[in-house]
Amino acid sequence: MKFAIHPQIHGYETFAQFSQAHNISQRDLIFTQRFLHETLMPDTSAQTLYYDNFCSGEPTDIAVDKMLVAVRKLGFDRLIAVGGGSILDCAKMLVLDSTEKVAGLFAAGVQPRRNVGLVLVPTTCGTGCEVTCVSVLDFPNIGSKIGKGFEAGFADHAVLIDEVLANIPYHVFATSSADALVHALEIYLAPGANDYTDMFCLHAARSILQGYKRIVEHGREVIQQDAKSYMAASNMAGIALANVLCGGVHAIAMHFGSAHHVPHGEATRLFLPPVFMVYFEKRPEGKIAAIASLIEDVFGRPADGEGPFDTLDRVLAEVVPTKSLAGYGMSTGDINLYADKVIETQQRLLVNNYVPLSNHDIARIYSGLM
Repeated sequence: MKFAIHPQIHGYETFAQFSQAHNISQRDLIFTQRFLHETLMPDTSAQTLYYDNFCSGEPTDIAVDKMLVAVRKLGFDRLIAVGGGSILDCAKMLVLDSTEKVAGLFAAGVQPRRNVGLVLVPTTCGTGCEVTCVSVLDFPNIGSKIGKGFEAGFADHAVLIDEVLANIPYHVFATSSADALVHALEIYLAPGANDYTDMFCLHAARSILQGYKRIVEHGREVIQQDAKSYMAASNMAGIALANVLCGGVHAIAMHFGSAHHVPHGEATRLFLPPVFMVYFEKRPEGKIAAIASLIEDVFGRPADGEGPFDTLDRVLAEVVPTKSLAGYGMSTGDINLYADKVIETQQRLLVNNYVPLSNHDIARIYSGLM
C-alpha cells in the first residue's frame, strides 16, 4: 500500500489574502480565464496567460500544443493556475521542462521534470485536481478523452479560496460538486482503495450529500454558507484520486463527454446512478453496502420500491439536473458502438471497477438513460 499527499494545502477566505500570503510578483505567471482575472485579481503585478485565448471549452491536444508554444516563450519562476479542472490540468503540462508537443508528452514512459514552481487554485468544488498529477485532454482524432499522470505535475501548493464559489454559475457548481461525489464513491469501491483513501472518500461523500440535502430543503442560497465544506470535500476526494484511480463511471463518461461535448462533471453525474445500480445488482454484499447505508443515513429510508441508488438519482435530479442521452444527441444506433469504444480506450479506468463491466453491461447503462 502507498499513500501520499503531495502539495501543501492552504485555505483563505479571499484571493487578496492568498496573493499577499504568497507574495505574487512580476516573476509569476498567472494562467487563468480573462473573466476570473478581472473578477478576482485585477490589480495583480504578475504576468498573465489566458486560457480562453486558446480554448473555449474543455482542452484538446491541439489547443494545448498552442499553449505550450506560447508559455515556452515566457520567463517566469512560478506558474499560478486559477480556474476549473481544465485550466489546472493544462497547467500541469505547461510547467514541464520539455520541448515535446502533447503527442510526445503523452507517449508511454515520458516523464519530464519541471524547473519552475507550480501553484494550483481551483475555482470549482469538483475535480480535486489541485492535488493530483493527472492531466485529462480530449483527443478529437480518436474521439475520446485520455488522461495521463505526470509526476512533475504535482503542485507545490494547492490553495482553496472560499470566495470563488460566489463567482461561478449554479450549473458549474452543481456539476463540479457532483464530479467530486463521483470521485469519492468510485475510489471507495476501487480494488486499490485502502484505509486512508476510505477515510477521505467517506468524509467527502457524506459532506457533499449533506450539502445536497440542504439545497433540496432550503434552496440554493445555502451554497455559499457551505463553501468551506464543499471545497474541503472536493479536495479530500482529490487526495484519494491522487492515490487511486476512478473506475467505470469515469470510463463511460470520458467517451460520452468527448463525443457530445458534455462538460466532464455533467457526464460523470449522468452515469453515476446507473453504474452503481449495476454494481449493487451484481455484488450488494461488499463495500457498496456501506455507500447504501450512507445514502440512507443522510436521506432517510428509501421509499417503497426504491433502492438506495434510486434515492441518489432522485436527489441528483433535483440538485444537478441533466437530460436524456438522446437529448445530448446520442441515438440508439450509437449504443453498441459507444460500449465497444469504452472497452477499447478506457482500460486504464475500467480495471478499477468494483465488479467487471462487460460490453453488454455498458450498453445496458446507455440504453437505460436514452
